[in-house]
Amino acid sequence: MKILPIALRAFGRHDQRLILSKSLFGAAVVAAAVTGLSAGSAEAVQTTTCALPGSLTIGDKTVTNIVCSGVGADTEIRFNNFGLAYDFGSVIDPPTQSGSISYTISVTNPRFEFAAVGLDSGCIFPALGGCTVTKNVSWNGGSTSLASSNGNPAPVDYLFAAGVTSLNIQDIFFATGNSAVSTANNFFSQRPGNVPPDSVPGPLPILGAGMAFGLSRRLRSRIKASSTAV
Repeated sequence: MKILPIALRAFGRHDQRLILSKSLFGAAVVAAAVTGLSAGSAEAVQTTTCALPGSLTIGDKTVTNIVCSGVGADTEIRFNNFGLAYDFGSVIDPPTQSGSISYTISVTNPRFEFAAVGLDSGCIFPALGGCTVTKNVSWNGGSTSLASSNGNPAPVDYLFAAGVTSLNIQDIFFATGNSAVSTANNFFSQRPGNVPPDSVPGPLPILGAGMAFGLSRRLRSRIKASSTAV
């Protein structure tokens, strides 16, 4: 693992964690505005670390089989939700130029299924090299990939067809020069199950997921821009 010898000196350890944590919860805040009116408030945040990763459960979502590779033992993994929107985020400690975190996320309530998945990330000093976080997602009958570059959200969110209730995910981190990956944020939304088995979700789930993730992308961009000036 290559750690920045120059760029990270600009911030103390406390300042780094403060800056990174600000971007981690951006989507959760906006998801509350989109889904919280009908779904209620958020449940307590669940956390674990790469030192000894444990399973995480909030509501009808459970995260199991967390495997960290090439990242520090102090890397913190957080699981949070607002209504039907869920945020699974990793604060990479210390920021890294290579590594991965994989896990399985499942819906345990048979009345619900996954509607969409999105990806965002954080990159320290992207102009000094560049960062990419690639999310590989697979499920029974399909697979897809998303990519977030230089701390920008993936340009599109993936919308699932009907019947997807368990996902195997691997987030792969890569950076060059004096850049490093600092965060990886995974955003999931769900919808009621028993949706007609079309090749794509119906118009209402698409509209809801697109609105939530579109708003979250814009808000996270503002948070990142302001946090770098701290």
